[in-house]
Amino acid sequence: MKQNLQIKTFLGTSENAVNSQIYVALICYLLLELIKRFYSDKKTAFSNFCEKIRVCLMHYLTLNYVCNELKPTVKKAKKPPENTLFDRDNSAQQTSLPL
Repeated sequence: MKQNLQIKTFLGTSENAVNSQIYVALICYLLLELIKRFYSDKKTAFSNFCEKIRVCLMHYLTLNYVCNELKPTVKKAKKPPENTLFDRDNSAQQTSLPL
């Protein structure tokens, strides 16, 4: 639970401000855990689930869609071209000029 609260810096220095931020982080953690347990059919890591929720926060999507239908997309890296910057092809050979 300590890793998932993710409180990096406190916005206030008073005891009340620190306690409030810890309580808000705990409430957020518990809500995310409840959503994951009740809506998600898949066994995913909690951090991956939180990232998925974080990405979809600004979109109007149902929790069922976000938890079960939304699949992570990973793009496969393309193979780089065979020629590099320093290779020369036959059409662009250097010509020597007579002096």
